[in-house]
Amino acid sequence: MAQPPERPYGREEFAGALAANAAAKPFNVALLLIVVGAGLALGTPLALTLVVGLVVYLAAAARTFLDGDEADRVLAGVRADRRARLERGRERLDPATLSATIAQRLRQARATEARIRDAIARAELPYAEVSDEVDALVGLMEQSARRAQLLHEALDESPPEQIARRLQQLRGSGKDELIGALEHQLAVQQKVAAQLERFYDEMERLLVELDTVRGTLVSLSASTDAANQQRVAADVRGLRDELGALASGMSEAYEAQADAGPASSEQQP
Repeated sequence: MAQPPERPYGREEFAGALAANAAAKPFNVALLLIVVGAGLALGTPLALTLVVGLVVYLAAAARTFLDGDEADRVLAGVRADRRARLERGRERLDPATLSATIAQRLRQARATEARIRDAIARAELPYAEVSDEVDALVGLMEQSARRAQLLHEALDESPPEQIARRLQQLRGSGKDELIGALEHQLAVQQKVAAQLERFYDEMERLLVELDTVRGTLVSLSASTDAANQQRVAADVRGLRDELGALASGMSEAYEAQADAGPASSEQQP
């Protein structure tokens, strides 16, 4: 079973990475050692030396923590590490293994994802949260495409129209058990077809919404207001929640189809 997308890298984790970077910064650690060493060399009481050293160290660490250039460097590093983990943990779905319609929607999603990332980079927007949410959304789109392909293959194997034709042929034949099994299979396959159609509609809508996100980012290119990032990220998060519900529905439809199985070897005319 596919794993859910990794939770986006949030502000709390970023603050933790900044604090860890400031604490371990070689210059800050060296400054602490120099102050303590100098105090001991001058015969200053150990307790006082440690207090002064810690005060100097904390001041240097706070300066590092609040430095904008340092924050950009740390953010770039943690985002690169996170993306590498995502790529290792998520096998990229090859569109060539999908039906033409599903593959087209997946390629469009990836292309829009790339345009969003390009818009953020070219405008130098500090929208890491938005980028992470889009990564997670496209990852969920890939999972949904896998499920949709299973539904597509199930419908190819037992098309509802074919089952309906066989039922029509059997009416009045007295083969009640076979007719009942076919009626159940037809209901299941119709549910599968409805879920697949819903997938097509929802993916098309999500592609429009993602492109709107890209347009919004372009329009906000002159702004660094954190509220803008949070608002856009929340919009993408909402899309991901909606797609998650769709993916669950497709899984249920496929499981019902698998449980139903072929009605009988007599299904084919």
